[in-house]
Amino acid sequence: MKKKCIIITFATFVVLAALTFLLPQEIPLHFGVSGSGSVVNKYFILLFAPVPAILYWAIVKKYKN
Repeated sequence: MKKKCIIITFATFVVLAALTFLLPQEIPLHFGVSGSGSVVNKYFILLFAPVPAILYWAIVKKYKN
């Protein structure tokens, strides 16, 4: 199971890294009620690479018992 989590994390990171070349430099993150928004650098999405592996691990652990 640990090997699957590593593979999922690596695959997600590769896909996100490849997609960063297609994105603009700044990505809108949140828009408020007034219409003003906050932006982040496009490399910010690389921080989310381990999220699918963490969710996979949590779901497998929950239903394994």
